[in-house]
Amino acid sequence: GVVVQRMRLGAPDATGRQSPEIIEGADYVEPADLVVQALGFEPEAIPALWGVPELAVTRWGTIKADFRSHATSLPGVYAVGDIVRGASLVVWAIRDGREAAEAMLDYLAQPAQVAAE
Repeated sequence: GVVVQRMRLGAPDATGRQSPEIIEGADYVEPADLVVQALGFEPEAIPALWGVPELAVTRWGTIKADFRSHATSLPGVYAVGDIVRGASLVVWAIRDGREAAEAMLDYLAQPAQVAAE
C-alpha cells in the first residue's frame, strides 16, 4: 500500500498564499496490489524488468499505447503519463488518465473478451 498523509490549506501568508499543512493523526494506508514509483528522467527497460517482452516500447524506451484508449500491446494493460509521452505536463497525464479509465471500464464491460484472455 501507500501511506497517505491528509493535508489542509493553512492561513494565508503576507502575500495571501495558503500553504498546505499536515493534519496530525489523519494519515492512513491506501491498499494497492502494485505501486510503481515514478522517479527519474529516463525510462527503465520495463519489458525486461517485468518479464513481459511482448510489451511494445518506442525507440526512446517509452511504452507504446493507443493515443485515444491508452491500451498497450498487452491485453487489459493501459499506460499514460511520462512513460508514454516522455517528459510532459501533468495536465496531459490527468486527461490521459481519465480517457484510460473510460477505456478500462469499456474493456471490463465485455466479460466474454476478458474471460477469454
